[in-house]
Amino acid sequence: MLAIEFQRMPLIKRLTFLFILVNFHILAQPGKMVNNKENYNFMLGASWILLDDDGIETNPINFSQYHSVPFPTRLFIDKYLYNGWSVEGSISYQKYDSTKYTNDSLGINGNLFSLDGHSKYSFYKLLGRKLIDPYVLAGAGITTRQLDERNTAKGLSISANVGVGVNFWFSEYVGVQLQSLAKFSLNDLMGPSNYIVHSAGVIVRLQKPNANKSSFAKARYKVKKSRAKINVPKNQKRKKDS
Repeated sequence: MLAIEFQRMPLIKRLTFLFILVNFHILAQPGKMVNNKENYNFMLGASWILLDDDGIETNPINFSQYHSVPFPTRLFIDKYLYNGWSVEGSISYQKYDSTKYTNDSLGINGNLFSLDGHSKYSFYKLLGRKLIDPYVLAGAGITTRQLDERNTAKGLSISANVGVGVNFWFSEYVGVQLQSLAKFSLNDLMGPSNYIVHSAGVIVRLQKPNANKSSFAKARYKVKKSRAKINVPKNQKRKKDS
């Protein structure tokens, strides 16, 4: 019965459900998380975003209609967990440009604010911890829009999010991140509340990769430098003296 109900779910809900199960499995292994910080501890970032909310599904890459501002409007923090998996929380803001389309309409003013939580899987370890660090992510978010009677999107919507991204590490601590995230509103599935966010920004890792000491550095593996005392039987000592 559960398998039948799962098959009846929309694709987005099925993907979200599967990611929740995976996260639950990871979080149920706290010991492994502590002992497997192969990449970093925390990662912080600030990004410029390009908001695709024109409502034209037939042209998902229309740079001329992207809403943007000249300063970073997305902040996030990422916590590494285990074996390539991490969790991320982000907050973002965008101001609508009235000269560009918003859900098939021009002249719409207002702001968009979102709060999101994601699970991420990075291929960085599999690729040998080099320059390129691609990843996939999925999760959920809450989006609020300043109400405008010409904007057909919901003023408040809950979304299921899926996306891809790549980090370029120019040093052990600093890099650049590019990401694209599709947000599917659960209030009006495949309706005007859906949108895409592209972002580009600077990222910083707070812990050097492979910073954990090897287990061979523990005291139990050290060789004692003190000389061992050899006990000589008394009868052998007397013969030697005679």
